[in-house]
Amino acid sequence: MRNQRIIHIAIAVLALGLISPYLSAFQSGRQNPKETIRVNLDDILKQLETYDGGLNSEAFWKLRDYVQAAKDVPEARLACEGKLLAFLGTNAAITAKTAVCRELRVIGSEKSVPVLEKLLVDKETTDIARYALEKIPAAEADEALLRALTQAKGDVKKGIITSLGQRRSKQAVSALKSLLQSPNPEFAAAAATALGQIGDLDAAEALAKSLGVISKDLKAAVASALFQSAEEFIASKSPEGARQIYDKMLTENLPLSLRVAAMRGKIATSGDRARTLILGTLAGAAQEMHAPAIGMIKSVFRASDIGPVCAALPQLPEASQVQLLAVLSEYPREFVLPAIFQAAKNSSKDVHIAALKALERTGDASVVQYLAETAAASPQAEQAVARASLWGLKGEDIDGAILSLLADRSDEAVQAELVQSIEERRIFAGKSLVAKFADASSAKVRGQAYRAMRTIGTPSDIPGLLEILLKTESEAERLGIENAITGLAQKISNPIGRAAAVRAKLDLEKDGQKRGRLLRVLGKIGDDSSLSLLREALEDPNAEVVDAAVRSLANWPTPAARDDVREIARTSKNEVLRVLALQAYVRMIGQEKYRSPKAAVRDLKKALKLASRPEEKKLILGVLPGFASPEALKLAATLLGDKDVKEEAKVALNKIKEKLEKE
Repeated sequence: MRNQRIIHIAIAVLALGLISPYLSAFQSGRQNPKETIRVNLDDILKQLETYDGGLNSEAFWKLRDYVQAAKDVPEARLACEGKLLAFLGTNAAITAKTAVCRELRVIGSEKSVPVLEKLLVDKETTDIARYALEKIPAAEADEALLRALTQAKGDVKKGIITSLGQRRSKQAVSALKSLLQSPNPEFAAAAATALGQIGDLDAAEALAKSLGVISKDLKAAVASALFQSAEEFIASKSPEGARQIYDKMLTENLPLSLRVAAMRGKIATSGDRARTLILGTLAGAAQEMHAPAIGMIKSVFRASDIGPVCAALPQLPEASQVQLLAVLSEYPREFVLPAIFQAAKNSSKDVHIAALKALERTGDASVVQYLAETAAASPQAEQAVARASLWGLKGEDIDGAILSLLADRSDEAVQAELVQSIEERRIFAGKSLVAKFADASSAKVRGQAYRAMRTIGTPSDIPGLLEILLKTESEAERLGIENAITGLAQKISNPIGRAAAVRAKLDLEKDGQKRGRLLRVLGKIGDDSSLSLLREALEDPNAEVVDAAVRSLANWPTPAARDDVREIARTSKNEVLRVLALQAYVRMIGQEKYRSPKAAVRDLKKALKLASRPEEKKLILGVLPGFASPEALKLAATLLGDKDVKEEAKVALNKIKEKLEKE
């Protein structure tokens, strides 16, 4: 039954959204309010008697229009109210009475209270009576609700408590205060909420005093009500009342989250005393209050006032220092950098890392050396943060400071960090300096220089790197140089000609080993105009040159060398080179995604004939579904009898079938 009543009320409230055409009519003058008043209200109410909340709602709209017209005409309003009250004494449907109470909410006066009061304790009518009483502007409504409160039970009583809160009834504070001690937790929680809505000093005092005596389960509800009461004070521009509430909450044994919220509220309502309160809290022993105090610093302290906060930083526990450093990093560097820089030297790992992070936003050229040295000498976690801060420092003078320091430092680890920062910061003005370190005595510095040159260098730097490549004995370093040369070559817009500098060097080079190195670079660059040189190199009497040529062709980034590697796979007597070439052949076939499936499968069939190992057969089966066709099905089926690749053949067959079915 109660659910039905709620539904009826909801329908009536929802219906309000549908009456805008009628209201617009009044506003536009199409209907005269006085003419509406002359409509027979008795006829409207007669029609309303059978209103069930459904689509046939003409009487509902007529009553709505009538009340809107009558509410500003004293005599009409009084007469209308009397007839609506009389209607509540009839046997009309509950939905019809709900509609009438909705209008009494608009038009009702103290004369409505006695009639509505009779409905308050009846569970069938309490909801609609409360709905009307909540908005009637008369002290009699508060008195009626309070009288009903002493008689009501269960959900009816809980609803009346709620209505007193909705009315913000100051008369109800005493009764609600006693209910805070009710053995019924629902009554106590509802009373707490209502007192919070009333929001005056008496209500707040009642809530605050109850904190020390109520059960643990109710403390959260009472605390939430106190927060609401404090918000009422703030809304009424009485922050001192709100601050007193927060003070009381901070003295009670409430959950930490509530005390933290109370501390924030207290600071926010302390006006000129907020700064002193924050500093006092940070100096206090209650570490759990540091976080809310630190969180309010940005809203309380201007940059020019932040000095005392910076001074407090070293005295705080480690966790609080970490939190405070994050806040200080949002202030201009001229006000906070000394404190943050000092914190970066803290022996605590957490504080050290937090300060390093803060330096990224607040540091200037003076911290470049410190960050580089820290990155060079620290464990991985600190090193990563120091690097990120060095790379992220803002300011026109940072790049110059890095270059100047690099030119003066002899420490290899620091040199490597500075070169890396030049790459990460894209300091193109440092290219000539970095190029010198490409020939440094330290392998670590050289390797970092190669990587940096790839980023900040230009194609004009390729000849110098080629010279270093030819004299370097370390395979790892050669790989770094090759990658740098390749990266610089890719910066040449015309693909044909990217390897020009390498070809020119190759023409002059007679040493077989060095020629091999140059040939491998050609393979990484992938300039198709260099293919003829690699084909010639396949006939070279020097086995080292031939090996390099084959590997270059096998690494070719495009299918342009497809036929070359197939021929190598077919004719080479060197098993290693033959396998490399065959794998490259299959890879290059797979690269041509838009090739005719029939032609691609034909080439894969050629590859299969050259494949003697399961590895190459599996590679072919992996590429085959990319060219789904009847020919692909047939080729995959031929491998079902091969025990080494039978499972892979099944997978390939299923993939090909799925693709063909979708076509």
